[in-house]
Amino acid sequence: MLKFDWNSVFTLINLIVFYLLMKKFLFGRIKKVLDARRDMIDGQFKKAEETEALADEKLADYESRIANYEEEGKKIISDAKASAKTEYDKIIEKAQSDAKELRADTEKQLEEEREASRKATKEEFAALVMETAEKVVGANVTAESDSAIFDEFLKESSDE
Repeated sequence: MLKFDWNSVFTLINLIVFYLLMKKFLFGRIKKVLDARRDMIDGQFKKAEETEALADEKLADYESRIANYEEEGKKIISDAKASAKTEYDKIIEKAQSDAKELRADTEKQLEEEREASRKATKEEFAALVMETAEKVVGANVTAESDSAIFDEFLKESSDE
């Protein structure tokens, strides 16, 4: 026959009561804690996604700024090269004009020195001619006739 064990029944009743008490007092609170935890984790995920989107946006902004800075740098370099080329051309042009001016001044100075040398040579030659004429003619030549002959010689020499 079947034997009924009261111990098993009380254990079963204790378990049912314990379960109902747990469900009433503990499971609701645990569920609230788990829901709060799930909401907090969802919020953190959402915040992480927003932060990632913001980081991507800032990265794109920085990359565009870097590209703009690179373009600006290239423009500055090309402007500097153009400015240097212009300055170089000005310096070369000035040097060439200074060289031409120096050459013209030098040629003018040489011409003046040649002219002075010719004049000195003519005067020396005229003095020699006068000396020779005095020796040939003798003592009859006076200072006035000497001066007249000298002036006439210079006049004829300058006409040539």
